[in-house]
Amino acid sequence: MLGPQFTRAYVNRAHKGHSEVSFEPAAQSKIAESKARQIIRIRELGSALAADGLVTLDEQARALGLSRSTAWAVLKANHKASGLAAGTINQMLSSPALPPRARATILTYVEEKLAGLYGHNKTQLRRFAAGSLFAGNVLVATIAWIIVTLVH
Repeated sequence: MLGPQFTRAYVNRAHKGHSEVSFEPAAQSKIAESKARQIIRIRELGSALAADGLVTLDEQARALGLSRSTAWAVLKANHKASGLAAGTINQMLSSPALPPRARATILTYVEEKLAGLYGHNKTQLRRFAAGSLFAGNVLVATIAWIIVTLVH
């Protein structure tokens, strides 16, 4: 068996005819740390909304431009592994009622996710980037909007 310094996955054939991927302890620790970082960042969105006086689910959902159930799922931050979908993020960033702090939190989440800090592989990150508005002029316009809003 490989020592804990190795972080690659290995196949454990515990049951005849079945295989499951398990990870060395160092890899499990890194994955847990990445997911914890992701959960903390998503929960910061709820804190940002509350700091702007949006404390009820109805108010938060309206500000995020989401339905109540989707807003609850987002703010609960109980995502398995993928985190927030690009479409959901696009919908939130498109909301004119989104407060600047919440917008900044979402953009920080996007930046960290695209940097691979949440443990996603390159394929997952490519799919996320492809389904998002974060390329080209939209990102520039969003950042400019944040700067203008925060300055004024």
